[in-house]
Amino acid sequence: MKNFTLFALLCLFALPVLGQDEEPKLGWEKGAGLGLDLSQLLQINPKQGAGQNRLGFGGAFNGFANHRTETAAWETTLLWQFGLQRLGSGVIAQGSESKIPFQKAIDELRINSKYGFQVKPGSKLFWTVNSSFLSQVTPTYQFPDTYAGNFITDFIDSGVTPLSKFLAPATFQLSVGIDYKPNDNLSVFFSPLASKFIIVANDSIAARGVHGNQVEGVANEFGFFPEYEKVDAQLGALAQVQYKYSFAGDKGSYISNLKLYTNYLRNPQNVDVDWANAIGYEIFKNFQVQLLLNVFYDDDVFVQVTDYDFPNGVNGLGKRVSITQQLLFTYSRTF
Repeated sequence: MKNFTLFALLCLFALPVLGQDEEPKLGWEKGAGLGLDLSQLLQINPKQGAGQNRLGFGGAFNGFANHRTETAAWETTLLWQFGLQRLGSGVIAQGSESKIPFQKAIDELRINSKYGFQVKPGSKLFWTVNSSFLSQVTPTYQFPDTYAGNFITDFIDSGVTPLSKFLAPATFQLSVGIDYKPNDNLSVFFSPLASKFIIVANDSIAARGVHGNQVEGVANEFGFFPEYEKVDAQLGALAQVQYKYSFAGDKGSYISNLKLYTNYLRNPQNVDVDWANAIGYEIFKNFQVQLLLNVFYDDDVFVQVTDYDFPNGVNGLGKRVSITQQLLFTYSRTF
C-alpha cells in the first residue's frame, strides 16, 4: 500500500491550488439526497436461449449538517449505500417451497462528525475532535457448499450464523488533532493521537477472525478452539484530506474524503486507506447523475479476492485493495 498511499497524497495535496480563497459561510447549512439505480427484465414463456428474469435495485442516501461560527466549525455527514439483485424466478429447486432469493449487492453505512475551534481569532487552523463510524445495516449469509452469493436471509433454514451484520463488524475512530481549513472547499486534518476500534459484536462472527479482530487457536484434550477478541483497540496517527469542487457553472461537483491511518501498536509501516469519492452532474434542477467510487484497504481485514476464473468470481480471502463503484440517479436538496 505504500505506492498507492503516496500517489493518493500527491493527488490530494495538489488540490489546494484549485480552492477558492473566500470567506466561510456562517450559520447552518444542511442537505440530503437520495439516489436510485434499477435494472429489470421480465420474460414470460421465453424463447430457448433468451436468458432469464432479472430484478435489481439499489440506492444511496446521504445527508449533511454543517454549522460555522466566527471561531468554530462543526461538520457531520451520513451515507448509506444499499443494493439487492435477483436472477431468475420460481423456486430454488424442484420440490422446494423456497423462492429464488435476493442477493446483496452492497450495504455500507458511514457516519462522520468533526468539531473544531480556531487556534486564535482569524486563524485557518482549528483544534479538532474527529470521529467516524463504518458498518452495515442488514445481515449477510453465505452457503458455499450449495449456493454462490451473498444473501440477506437464511432462505434454506440452515441455521448458519451470518457472515456479518450490523456492528459485526463495525469500525469506530476517534482522534484529536489540528485541522487546516483555508476555505469551505478544503480541509487537511492530522492527528498524532488517533484511536481506532474494530468491533465484532457477535461471538460466532468474531470467531471467524476475518473482520480485523484478533483470533488465536488453542488446542486441548477436547479439540481445537479459537480464542478471540470482540474488540481490537488500536492507537496510531490519522491524516485526513477532504475536498469539494464545483465545475461546469456549478452543474458538476466532485467531493473527496481520504483517510490514512497507521497503527503504532502493530505493523505501523502498513497504512490503512479509506478514500470515498463522489462525482455528480446536474441534468435538471436538483436531479443529478452521480458516480460513487470508494477505495478501501485495512491491514487487519481480510476481503474476498476477486478472480473471474473461480465460481462467483471469488478465490478465497486475503488482504487486498477493495474498490466499490455505484452509478446513481440522484435527487438532492440543500436548505
